[in-house]
Amino acid sequence: MAESIEIATFENGKLRIATEGGKNREVVLALPLERLLVGLVRVPSDCTRDPAAFATPVLQAMSPYPDEPLSVSCEQVQEDATGSVFIAAALPESSAEDIGEQLDANSLNVKRVDALVFGQLRELWSAIDDGRKGLRRAVLIGGEAISMIVLDGDLPVAIRAICRGGDFRREVMFSLLQAEEFGGAKELAEIVVAGEVDCTSLETLAPVRALPSLPDGLAGVAERAVEEGTIDALPASWREVLEETRFKAKFKRNLSIAVGLWLVFVGVIFGVPFVYGLMADHQKALSREHAKKYREVDEMRSKVMLVRKYSDHRRGALEILKAISDRLPSDVELGNWNFRREDGVRFSGEADYADSVYALKEKLLAITFDEGEDGEGVTDDGDEARLFAEVVLTGPVTSGKSGRQKFDIDCRYAREEN
Repeated sequence: MAESIEIATFENGKLRIATEGGKNREVVLALPLERLLVGLVRVPSDCTRDPAAFATPVLQAMSPYPDEPLSVSCEQVQEDATGSVFIAAALPESSAEDIGEQLDANSLNVKRVDALVFGQLRELWSAIDDGRKGLRRAVLIGGEAISMIVLDGDLPVAIRAICRGGDFRREVMFSLLQAEEFGGAKELAEIVVAGEVDCTSLETLAPVRALPSLPDGLAGVAERAVEEGTIDALPASWREVLEETRFKAKFKRNLSIAVGLWLVFVGVIFGVPFVYGLMADHQKALSREHAKKYREVDEMRSKVMLVRKYSDHRRGALEILKAISDRLPSDVELGNWNFRREDGVRFSGEADYADSVYALKEKLLAITFDEGEDGEGVTDDGDEARLFAEVVLTGPVTSGKSGRQKFDIDCRYAREEN
């Protein structure tokens, strides 16, 4: 049985719920054949678009409440060039008051009404059909009343509920006459019996074949409930109640969602600023702590850089003087000397040849720090950082008196990154 389909049956005056669930459930109601108006109608091809309209007068004539409008449902069982055969069914509301009371007591909403015998017939079909085609069979299914279905092959030609306690043989004969009237004269091949049915008086009509068991029909009804085109004899007032109940349930669900969203919105409106304030205060505290640690580290770094600066003799006056003196060409003599520890050194001199002055400039540009074992001194190894970022030469200019080349050189340190 389909998990999403819940079946309720009404037999012997009692409502039985096939599966338990919560309140305000929707069920498929399976009723005994005697609680429904069921008939076979042959609808011409030009009326098959609305078979219920064609079948309504037929069932209205069968109804014990002729003035009560019926909600007729049709299920097609055969179609040919001349028309179609339909099973038509309806549930008179006046005959279902006891059913409605029990449904209300169990908080059940009916979304579909079907005949229980059709579910049982579906489950019994493999046992009924013995492979012989086109035979007329009478199928008798026991219950509070006996459901009789006459079949020509797989086509029903008579459907009738026979109450117990009357002339059973006469009622069966009447059903067979209805079958001949609807499907034509044909010999009855066999009588198939399921459930508690006394067929002693019928053995002269045809061979009787008893089936071993009678299923409850719930699985068959559940299968029919999900198929299109099967019978749904739900009265009009019950359908209105169902739609109203669904609307109320949907409204409550949507209202609950709306209230939930409103509460979330209100929470966001009032909660976000509060949470944001807490987070902002936390971030401010972290920032203050970070700033404090940054100042401590910066002060320590400044002290280290100061100590490093005054302990680094590579830029000392004597070290620079020695480095320049070691690279002086033999004909170059130094004159004025101006040492600036932070910036560099500026000096002047004379040379016999201008080429010697240019050579001195190149040598000064090539001076680099020597990171040797002692970590001090300078060298001409170009792979290290240069000592002077710039060497600005002014001159050489020939002196009028001595004829020597005078020049000024401004050596500027490369700035160290802090």
